[in-house]
Amino acid sequence: MQVPVPFDLERVVRSHGWYDLAPWRWDPARRILTRPLLLSTGRVVQAEVAEAGPAELALRVTARGRVAAAEAAEARLALRTSLALDEDLEPFRARARQIEGNDGPRPVQVALDRGLGRLLRSPTVFEDAVKTLCTTNCSWGLTRSMVTRLVEELGEQGPAGRAFPSAQAMASRSERFFRDHVRVGYRAPYFRALARSVASGGLDVEGWRDPTIPTADLERRIRALLGFGPYATEHLMRLLGRHEGLALDSWTRRKVAELRGRRRPPSDATIEKWFRPWGEWAGLAMWLEATADWHEDAPAWP
Repeated sequence: MQVPVPFDLERVVRSHGWYDLAPWRWDPARRILTRPLLLSTGRVVQAEVAEAGPAELALRVTARGRVAAAEAAEARLALRTSLALDEDLEPFRARARQIEGNDGPRPVQVALDRGLGRLLRSPTVFEDAVKTLCTTNCSWGLTRSMVTRLVEELGEQGPAGRAFPSAQAMASRSERFFRDHVRVGYRAPYFRALARSVASGGLDVEGWRDPTIPTADLERRIRALLGFGPYATEHLMRLLGRHEGLALDSWTRRKVAELRGRRRPPSDATIEKWFRPWGEWAGLAMWLEATADWHEDAPAWP
């Protein structure tokens, strides 16, 4: 697979916490990203991606039995989507040069020069939406546990692990199942409502990747989902390539305050004012600034 230049697989993979959630697996020693993929045919294949050169990734797809050309093509598209390879960052780069200039701190330009700017996301919007719900009002350890149990309980078995469950698999389960077995707490009705809407065909979340949908319209659609307040809505929009919102949580508020020399986190209105000049790229600029120490020559991975 051809990739934009510059591009750093590890830095993109570890740009935020999704690589740490099942069924993704990142091997830092071999620099290989893997996961089971549930294809449209209902078959689960194992996909592995690694760097093959400065502008190319190698993709390997395995399954029980022969992998058809159409299956390989679907897996390739899923990984391109997951690595946001088709997202155009040149307008963002131009905005960074305009705002940061050539003197003083240039955290966003440095991040872009190191191959960052793309965020690992899921092959489906449905998976991103479910995982986003798992990040609300809890620790990262609890997020990881909920997602792991969800995959173990409902994911289709593949040649090297279980895939993320389909909307149909989740829709067939009761709220009690999500509370008692997956132990998602108050999220149980949100999971079931989302899964049933998608499984029935009444809600086309995959269509939300369409860049022609006005941002305000997309935000309205996401906010209509049960459990999606301001943070969850802006977080999911970020994974859809819409970076206007900051998706502020306790960690980002604290981190941005520290970087800007504040003893206490300022108000959300103040943070929004700081990043307002970035316009449609405000959320991505804030994220790259907040995570700058993750991507230095000696990364301080969380």
